[in-house]
Amino acid sequence: MPNQDLCYLPAIELAAAIRARRLSPVELTTAILDRIAQLNPKLNAYCTVVPEAALAAARQAEAAVMHGADSGAHV
Repeated sequence: MPNQDLCYLPAIELAAAIRARRLSPVELTTAILDRIAQLNPKLNAYCTVVPEAALAAARQAEAAVMHGADSGAHV
């Protein structure tokens, strides 16, 4: 799936894809950061973007998912 498409999916679908290991938290975070980099110069929607911290958190979430940890709400 193209990275830009990830930015339009509902959070519940993204969570299900991460739980099913069809999508990694790092892949999702990278897609969102790319979209912010693309649009924020024009929209100025974010004052501060901290990609290093976001990717570090995504790597931690990915490690947890790979070890079978619960990834949050299930609906």
